[in-house]
Amino acid sequence: MSHSALYPTARDRQATRQLIGWLLAALAFSFLALVTRLNEVTHDAFHEMALFREFVVTGVFPQVDLFAYTPTVNPSVHHEWGTGAVLYFVTTTTGLGLTGLTILRFALMGTLWSMLYRVARLRGVHPMLFAMLAITVYPMLWVGFATIRATLFTLVFLSIQLWMHEVDRRGGRYWLVAWWCMLVVWLNMHAGFIVGVGLLGLHAGQRFLTHWYQSGSWRLAWRATWHLALVLPMVGLAVMVNPYGSQYVPYLIKAIGMPRPLIAEWWPLWYTHDPLITLGLFAISTVLVLLSIRRQPLGSLLGLVGLCVCAILAIKHLRHGSIYAVVWIAYGPAWLTHTSLGREIVRFINSRRQLALPIAQAIVVACLGWAVSFECWQTTVSGQTTRQSTCYPLGAIQYLREHQFRGNLLTPFHAGAFVSWELYPDVKVSLDGRYEVAYQPPVFDEHWEFFEAHSNWQRLLDNYPHDAILVDQTAKVRPLLEQFRNSTADWQFVYEDPSYIVLARRGSSLPPVVRQAPGDLAQR
Repeated sequence: MSHSALYPTARDRQATRQLIGWLLAALAFSFLALVTRLNEVTHDAFHEMALFREFVVTGVFPQVDLFAYTPTVNPSVHHEWGTGAVLYFVTTTTGLGLTGLTILRFALMGTLWSMLYRVARLRGVHPMLFAMLAITVYPMLWVGFATIRATLFTLVFLSIQLWMHEVDRRGGRYWLVAWWCMLVVWLNMHAGFIVGVGLLGLHAGQRFLTHWYQSGSWRLAWRATWHLALVLPMVGLAVMVNPYGSQYVPYLIKAIGMPRPLIAEWWPLWYTHDPLITLGLFAISTVLVLLSIRRQPLGSLLGLVGLCVCAILAIKHLRHGSIYAVVWIAYGPAWLTHTSLGREIVRFINSRRQLALPIAQAIVVACLGWAVSFECWQTTVSGQTTRQSTCYPLGAIQYLREHQFRGNLLTPFHAGAFVSWELYPDVKVSLDGRYEVAYQPPVFDEHWEFFEAHSNWQRLLDNYPHDAILVDQTAKVRPLLEQFRNSTADWQFVYEDPSYIVLARRGSSLPPVVRQAPGDLAQR
């Protein structure tokens, strides 16, 4: 081994720090490039904000559904109401509009990555390995970063909790108070707090068994971990701190066990975009963990059981892939750091700094250029069917507002919440993205049959008192609706643009309008 390798000079150390800085920058900008196309507002944001707006207007928190005319559940326990409060504040109360969502989104992502890096460093990760290996789980990570889903708050809270696990591992106790306060906020923003509670329970169990194995005494193990037994009563107390009181718990139990076979994000991992790449990198992430945990002391593997559970959840449901990715980033690279393979990777990169540095710089430039090309700083509400995510009925809503429509509007799953946000209380919807939160089971199935043009698609038209129908141009039922263009049909076309059509009952006062472009809403 050379003298410089044994005794690196100040110049060598400075060059290494420079390379680490660029590698971390490459990681940051590659993540920005990954999520930059997810800058369109998700439909969940609108039913969350609409609910909180009613609380602001009336001063009374709604316990029953206000927005639908189809059969709903009572009480209607909206576990994401707190997310709606935050989104309402940053968009409406501050007057920032969609710019507020952009600021919030980047703040949350920055907090998430800062906490994950902090946890990994506490675990002893080498920054080079953190920067290079985190991308392994990118195909699973992106799921939680739509603008802005309540899931993103869960990922941030989870990263903070993982840091608290490290505080506990070092003998801290008072973090439990901060965790309980965070839990109260968390469970009022997203039911994903269950994942946090589960991982903390696994952390407690693994810590106790580790101490028992190392000391040979369950009394000593209990003395070191007794405070973690407080988690259960703390959770029981926390779940009562919500606007719905004890009604929150039975709703939660029902929602957790409820099958959702028609919702794509609840499908298995192999139904994701680019499944071969995703499954391949998922397998690599698993192999890296298996290589890393060999011959490591049991105490350094805290979190392994939780990671395994998250891996199983990710395989079963696309939406849990981001949770697995967050836990893996916190632990995986750190475990590899303490192996001969990890040390060899670091040595290999360090010995080729002159090549690695320009590669990292090129990645930064390329990813930044990609993000800029998609206007990563801009949050939009799109009315175009060609856009990446949800297409909203901007033109149709403008038309209904201009002609002072009041009544019941049959709506698609993805558009109903936006209609409520824009037109309630004049307009009630047949369905929106709240699913089990608000609607009785047959409602979603009937809408699915209608928009997918099943043989009994007209059943939805007969079962409820619709005054008008909103249908996107890409729906399978769209061609079948052409039968209503004749003069004797029960329904008549009153509005049409490239993205949506509106039909009203025969004799409606709504005039026929055809527009060439639905438009977009964007921050400028």
